[in-house]
Amino acid sequence: MSGEVRELAIAEELILLLLKDDTGFVAPIPEWRMSCALVGAVLLDLSFKGRIDTDLEKLHVVDATPTGDPLFDPTLATIAGETDSHGPRYWVERLAAHADEINEMVFDRLVQREILDHDTAGFWTLSRQVARSGRYPLVDGAPGEEIRGRIMRTLFDPEEIPDPHDVTVIGLVRACDGFKALLPPEEHDEVEDRIELISGMDLFGRAVLSAVRSSYSPPASLRAGRQPLPEVSLWECLASRSFRSGNMPKFLAEKAQQHGSAYALRLPGKRFVVLAGAEMNHWVGRKGRLHLRTRDYLEDFQAAWGTARSIASMDGADHYRMRKAARAGNARAVVEDRLAEVFATGRERFRKWEVGKTLPAEANCQRWVGRQMARLSTSIDPSDELIDGLITYEFRALLVYVLGVFPKITLRTPAMRRAHRAVLATYDEIHRGHSPAQREGKRRDLVDDLMDLHYADPQFLPETDLEFAFIAALIAGHYVGSAMSFALYELLTHPDLAERITAEADALFADGDPDAGAMNLDAIDVTHRFVMENLRLHPVIPVHNRTAANSFEVEGKLVPARSTVMVAYPAAHFMAEHFPEPDKFDIERYVPPRDEHRKRGAYQPFGVGTHTCLGSRFTELMMVADLLLLAHHLELEMVPANYKLRLSPLPKFSPDKKFRFRVKRIRNPIPVAS
Repeated sequence: MSGEVRELAIAEELILLLLKDDTGFVAPIPEWRMSCALVGAVLLDLSFKGRIDTDLEKLHVVDATPTGDPLFDPTLATIAGETDSHGPRYWVERLAAHADEINEMVFDRLVQREILDHDTAGFWTLSRQVARSGRYPLVDGAPGEEIRGRIMRTLFDPEEIPDPHDVTVIGLVRACDGFKALLPPEEHDEVEDRIELISGMDLFGRAVLSAVRSSYSPPASLRAGRQPLPEVSLWECLASRSFRSGNMPKFLAEKAQQHGSAYALRLPGKRFVVLAGAEMNHWVGRKGRLHLRTRDYLEDFQAAWGTARSIASMDGADHYRMRKAARAGNARAVVEDRLAEVFATGRERFRKWEVGKTLPAEANCQRWVGRQMARLSTSIDPSDELIDGLITYEFRALLVYVLGVFPKITLRTPAMRRAHRAVLATYDEIHRGHSPAQREGKRRDLVDDLMDLHYADPQFLPETDLEFAFIAALIAGHYVGSAMSFALYELLTHPDLAERITAEADALFADGDPDAGAMNLDAIDVTHRFVMENLRLHPVIPVHNRTAANSFEVEGKLVPARSTVMVAYPAAHFMAEHFPEPDKFDIERYVPPRDEHRKRGAYQPFGVGTHTCLGSRFTELMMVADLLLLAHHLELEMVPANYKLRLSPLPKFSPDKKFRFRVKRIRNPIPVAS
């Protein structure tokens, strides 16, 4: 093993060793120690490359020539530019403030090299190739052995002689107490002496590791020099036109630009900490899992549906496990494989829209999209009455338990009781349709995957939680339906874009229904950018509520534990620094050289952090397919013709009930499914 050539940096192998399969993230290690360990890894690599050297007292530059690697050169330049001499502990603590940049670069490199796969919610897993083979692809022209296998063999085989590279990795993991998080207690006890022995084999390593181990950063709640959070009063809210119009993301963006990205919103009887803006979105994506908890504000809402927890209220390893189980059923491939059903369901809806008849926009979009998502995710075919009943019950439960604007007794009215009975009947229908005999020969859906998890571990996903997991897919259809109603509004107010989308649609449907291959990005370019801009300008969910499980500091301001936190992820969509003329519907934002959506943390229509919408690409493609189908078959008009969009902000964002449309003419015949 000692003669094997490697290209991976020590920091990369440190991350790979600490990555846990059950959480999709590194082992739980205090943030400051992890930062110091990453800096120590870079210093050790600079030592191996002959750029720096140290004794127990001083660290000095041997060769200031850049290595050509951006992972190492900023650190080398910083040390070389210092006139005074300092020891390794000084440099570890000073450079630890920039460890986030090292961390991000390491993960990006590992994804680019196809060693890790990355989920948009911030989870990482070994790529299938590495997981299968236990080897890294093409390290210095030859496959390198996966770090965990090497290190564990070194620790548990007393005859194994570690090479200097692995000595440093073992020492770094020991320095940040990583082995205690990686190994069961009995196994850690078994190899603790060997870990200590190996960690002391290298003089330079000992100096850096001593610095890592002794470095200390007090918790956020004890640090001096913090600024108080600026407070936004009720009067400021009422004085804001954005607030009065119900456009909460725009209002929160305005206040962030006035007070900073972290501030407090004071309302009668409530105080919220608001995190708003691109940098806050980036922070939540990187560190939210360490400080923010989702469970609290959803507990009563879930209880109204008869469940104790759901994927939306789980955190940590449980959430990651549920995400993995539900990933295939929420993937873009579901829509691609079943485009024929998407089109057939859309046409069934269109045939109900009589020419010249005025129709409420949101209700029809929710019935249209809700039925599609029910078919794709649960393989049931809900009636309009069922969809309406689910919406009624869901929205009332949100108003009672999440927003607190209705009393609990309003969930016990005859109408709500009927709606709840419809929910129970839907549970039963989904169950009956997913017996092995009923599912034989059919494409797997989300419910199949959830049932498998239930059978494999009925304690983790019991029947009492399984049923709401089924209904959640139908609830998601209500939100996508609201997004589609916004899209209809923009289509009817931008005839130039409607014309371009219609041209794309007619080209795609010229020889019959297109398959997934035909719907490539070139063929759906205008429609795809239209959907992107619709999602930017019209976020259906304006904030995510969280509880601060641990105190934390952002921008020098303390957020105490137990604070109620509003993650205003779409607020960045209304900041001119990211999206010039943010109130303008402009699909040219998403083409070079503008590429406004590519700015870090700026474009987040599906949320941020570990709870980023699992079905984001599913949703995007289905909205594109639906708009193209609509444009091909129908020409719509606004009712009234001069309608100007007004928002209905509760319990989620949608156009108000005055937004209606009618079919002006049928452009192309609507075939009946065979």
